[in-house]
Amino acid sequence: MFLEQMIDGPFVSLPEILDARSERAARQKELLALENGSCSLISFSLNIAGPVKSFPLALAAFDEGLREIRRRLLAEAPLHFEESRKKTGPQAFFLLRKEPEAVKRVMTDLEESHPLGRLFDIDVLGSDGLSLSRRQFGLPPRTCLVCGKEAKGCARSQAHSMEMVLWCTVRLLDDFFRGRAADAVASCAVRALLYEVSATPKPGLVDRNNSGSHRDMNFFTFLDSSAALIPWFRDFYCLGWEYAHETELQLFGRLRHAGLLAERNMLSATQNVNTHKGLIFSFAVLCGALGKLHASASDPAPADTVIQVCQSLGVCALKDLTHQTNSKTADASPLTAGQRLYTLYGLYGARGEAAAGFPSALHIGLPALKSWLSRGFSLNDSAVFSLLTLLGAVDDTNMLHRGGRELAAESKKEARRLLETASAGEDLKKKLTALDEAYIRRNLSPGGCADLLAVSLMLYFLEDCGLITPA
Repeated sequence: MFLEQMIDGPFVSLPEILDARSERAARQKELLALENGSCSLISFSLNIAGPVKSFPLALAAFDEGLREIRRRLLAEAPLHFEESRKKTGPQAFFLLRKEPEAVKRVMTDLEESHPLGRLFDIDVLGSDGLSLSRRQFGLPPRTCLVCGKEAKGCARSQAHSMEMVLWCTVRLLDDFFRGRAADAVASCAVRALLYEVSATPKPGLVDRNNSGSHRDMNFFTFLDSSAALIPWFRDFYCLGWEYAHETELQLFGRLRHAGLLAERNMLSATQNVNTHKGLIFSFAVLCGALGKLHASASDPAPADTVIQVCQSLGVCALKDLTHQTNSKTADASPLTAGQRLYTLYGLYGARGEAAAGFPSALHIGLPALKSWLSRGFSLNDSAVFSLLTLLGAVDDTNMLHRGGRELAAESKKEARRLLETASAGEDLKKKLTALDEAYIRRNLSPGGCADLLAVSLMLYFLEDCGLITPA
């Protein structure tokens, strides 16, 4: 991301900056005059160098500071609060019925301990209108963003170029918000993996009851795999954020490389058992798309916009599949399961879902999950019923691979019949257990629908955390 793209806001002249300081000082006096007794006033703004004081990342930092000030004041309700967001920079005032020394201690701790504290300019004034200094509390002066020495000395001597100071400011802001969002997205991703494998009973699939039709893996294999993938989900998101300015084809290349490394890490954790290869691809696309969108806006990304970016990234994967399949056919190399299904049935599997914007998850799995939850079913049961909904509507590539087209078609009808009795509750679980036994005998496993359930769960968790808005 380029500096001029990060600091995108209105320019402020030096006279405007000086006028804003005078207005802030005058307003401080007016607010302190509202109270006759002992009180304190918090005056909060940001330390942003240069002629642009109000831009998206700065406003996000201001909001973060407001939340932290309120949190640290706890039950101390302000006598008065006001804020403004002018082009000269955002600012806020808290008038408190509290000793200024106690307030200053809390605010200096915030400045010292918070990752963005160096950018927080929090003055605490007593009823006499005087601002308390850090030296009164044995604290060192504020440090320079660039070299770590005393900030005032560097400012007086102009030790660093404005571009360097701004770059360090933006880097601090970018690292904080990217890291926090990446952690939240990675949490949603791994949570989706854990909830998918934990949903029980699932016909032919690994769950808490048994390993289904999979003799080489069990419930704990999936736990190991999920834990190993956490940092990679974070990396997918960070790649989308860091390279948001690149084309989808360039970004997809980066995601594909990271995905191959994630797959290697998964196989190392599972003793070479493929537990999540398809989901590594799907979540790389989804996390990368979210990072790309969040890089330019602090607000939740609209689901429709996320899906559009996923489609653009997924199309790159379709070209990759057809090229690889044609190359392998030409040199007589054995085809992968996905390439074989593409050759036999024209099905693109996980690649096709991503290129189409995850329609099965977005329009079948996620609505089904929400519907069952709204009817009072537990998340476990809602996930199981959503799996059946997907199985009854989607051509599952794993079912085709294991059982052929005729058996896969019959399984879809069977899933729809079972859903008709879903309101029976416990009775349905018995039928699901019987179906599980039948699938195990026939070596069937709806692994494709299980992956779509995981994507549906991730979309649900992303909405619940406020990282995307519903479509």
